[in-house]
Amino acid sequence: MIKSTVEKMANPIGFEIGCSDDVTQADLLNGFCRGLDNSIRESEKFSMQICYLVDKLDKKSEKVLLEIAEFIKDKA
Repeated sequence: MIKSTVEKMANPIGFEIGCSDDVTQADLLNGFCRGLDNSIRESEKFSMQICYLVDKLDKKSEKVLLEIAEFIKDKA
């Protein structure tokens, strides 16, 4: 598979945005989630993509995402 420049730069760009402000961080997550939702929302494909994604997360990412999820639950 040929990778685009954006795909090759995903980790360094993510790190830079992680060091940025809350608005930029939320913009990144909003865009990422919108892309996942728009491209593969058919339930079976969506669940499989989430499964593949979660399988490749490191422990630090899992911890941060679980903390974000808890804040989302509390917000509702």
